Amino acid sequence: MAPRESRTLVLDRTRVRFFCWREQQATATLQTRKAGIEDMQTQTELTDKQIAFIGAGSMAEALIRGLCQTGIANSQQIAVTNRKSRDRLAWIKEAYGVRIFPDMRDTVWSADVIVLCTKPRDVHRALSAVAKHASPDALYLSVAAGCTIADISDTIAAHRPEGQYGALPRVVRTMPNTSCAVLESATAYALSDTCTDADRRMVETILSAVGSAYPVEEHLLNAVTGLSGSGPAYVYYLVEAMTSAGIDAGLDEQTASSMVAQTLYGAARMLQSSGQSPAFLRERVTSPGGTTFAGISALDQHGFSTAVMHAVRSATVRAEQLGQELTEQKL
Repeated sequence: MAPRESRTLVLDRTRVRFFCWREQQATATLQTRKAGIEDMQTQTELTDKQIAFIGAGSMAEALIRGLCQTGIANSQQIAVTNRKSRDRLAWIKEAYGVRIFPDMRDTVWSADVIVLCTKPRDVHRALSAVAKHASPDALYLSVAAGCTIADISDTIAAHRPEGQYGALPRVVRTMPNTSCAVLESATAYALSDTCTDADRRMVETILSAVGSAYPVEEHLLNAVTGLSGSGPAYVYYLVEAMTSAGIDAGLDEQTASSMVAQTLYGAARMLQSSGQSPAFLRERVTSPGGTTFAGISALDQHGFSTAVMHAVRSATVRAEQLGQELTEQKL
């Protein structure tokens, strides 16, 4: 086998081991999150609320799993529809006990919260069907990247049944990341001007099921996409590189990948629990002339910080471009 092919297999196995390791952490995370949610006054915000999911992909599943496993909502409060795969709907029902519907009307007509989990290019098509049957008082929560609050609101208003009057649509735009799968997402959200304090509390309750929620102005969501939306991929890339370096230094693959994962996990815990800045923590372990100093110097020589900043900026710009493309597509 050629060296490049061998290295590719090593990195693929490293990815698998890292994901398995994080899944093992999810059980403990779930217990911690349950305890925290039980102390939240907002826990009652979803009592007796009906939640409809439009789309049944990985993000929808993560939210459903978080809501059900933390007890924020029970399975009978959740309805799900999916445009294409009926098998996927059946699997979601079997896994979480939620209600599934092939028909949009049956899914949304009684919903208090409508969660848009479709692909961005499908949002306007989905909304044109949703708005015909949903209550004018429903709260819309979108996880579709690039779809603006204004575009979503305009589409809803344009497709409401003739003669249906009510308040302007209440819309929340969110940007989670793939760590939703282990209930550790860093999710930013922006509220439309029409949203109420009760809406904000309800949104924070829903998002707390899969991690931490951060309110931001809508114009900052593209920056959030570049930072935390794409952020897990940057970390996995770092894991690949560190694991490869460990193997090159003589460690076996399993030991190297496990130690890198634990090192990152421990460093993240230190950042969260110490209250210290990353610069302070780095400097504390970087003795002049020592091993860490040598490693950090090598990273500086090869433009590590600059590369990371360019990565975030490039992803942010691309998020802006995609948003513009979606707006133009609608027009």
